[in-house]
Amino acid sequence: MVIDAKMALVAYERYFHAETLAEKDLALREHVASIRGHIRGLGRKDYHQLHGIQSLDYVLMFIPVEPAFQIAIEAEPSLIREALDHNIMLVSPTTLLVALRTINNLWRYEHQNQNARLIAEKAAKLYDKLRLFVADVEVMGAALDKASDSYQNAVNKLSSGRGNILRQAESFKSLGVEVKRDISPAMLKRDTTDDSEEMATLGVSSE
Repeated sequence: MVIDAKMALVAYERYFHAETLAEKDLALREHVASIRGHIRGLGRKDYHQLHGIQSLDYVLMFIPVEPAFQIAIEAEPSLIREALDHNIMLVSPTTLLVALRTINNLWRYEHQNQNARLIAEKAAKLYDKLRLFVADVEVMGAALDKASDSYQNAVNKLSSGRGNILRQAESFKSLGVEVKRDISPAMLKRDTTDDSEEMATLGVSSE
């Protein structure tokens, strides 16, 4: 925060030491004019636009003597509005700390708002990633279901029904065909075909 503390109070000193009302009135007008001139000169400097400075658009113009600040505002209330039009805030010893605390709170709230926006952006990105992951899981699940169905159909053709492949292959052994190694017993157990159905198919009675 840029704070200007170079306000000259020469006219106010003359006002303070003036002995007549005429002298006080003249010194007061010069004091107001001095503040107005300082406001305009400070406004032309555009401190907030200097390279490397990250500050508010406003500059605090510090008037170090409280009575000098108060008497100028009482004589010319428009000074406050005129200062604001030049992006300047008039502050005195009693209002400087209040202004700085207010600015600090505004900065803290702005920082919190920036964090909230950042959290919202990250949450949106995370949600989108999760949505894509769920979609991939659904596709993978559908593929696994299809693979499972294909596997079951293949096993059914291999070991289920009359004249299934396993039963036919095993019958070769009863016909004297020599094999190097038997088919997996676990796979043979899948054959649930009723022998009577198989014999009926072959035209052989079970009696």
